[in-house]
Amino acid sequence: MEIRWTGNSTFEVRSTTGIVIVDHEGELPAQSELEDENTVFVYSKGDHTVHPTGQHHVLTGPGEYEIGGLSIRGVATPADDPAISNEVNTVYVVDADGLQVATLGNPGYQPSAQSVQQIGSVDVLILNSDSQGLEPDELSTVIRNLEPKMVVPSGYDTESSKPGAAMARLLTELGVKNFEPTPRLTVSKTGLPDERTVVVLQPRPA
Repeated sequence: MEIRWTGNSTFEVRSTTGIVIVDHEGELPAQSELEDENTVFVYSKGDHTVHPTGQHHVLTGPGEYEIGGLSIRGVATPADDPAISNEVNTVYVVDADGLQVATLGNPGYQPSAQSVQQIGSVDVLILNSDSQGLEPDELSTVIRNLEPKMVVPSGYDTESSKPGAAMARLLTELGVKNFEPTPRLTVSKTGLPDERTVVVLQPRPA
């Protein structure tokens, strides 16, 4: 499996059974422009625009989905304080190539114990550092509760060759002092680290 960050909140998860594109920004590409016909677009906070029907697999909320060889679960978590809002953030768990890859989305409140149980085992956790309703210490708590083997945050600034402000705060909270940014993460079930590892990706143009 290969994971790339294309900038802003968008990630690509490429497996042998299909491609999942997380929080794609802008218009969806034409079907003829897709590298893999089994491409799924997932959105953490619901539908951002009107998508052409029948051209793409587009998931915009909680549920269990089987698309080609991909198994995807969407688990609802609060997008804001449940006392003042019913807005939902969806954590997607992609089951492919023997790996469980979770996309955290943009939670604005700690996921409940029930949600954590529904998310289940996580090998790789993808998160957007720059668009979080949680403070770094709260985000760190979520990471500890989900117990991923690998954490892949967005937010590295290529121009300055250092993490952006939000990523820097998160890395400090997670105790990460030294890292080597990479354009992609290639991972397999047998190649997972024994201890939690944070992988900093350089953005790749979409």
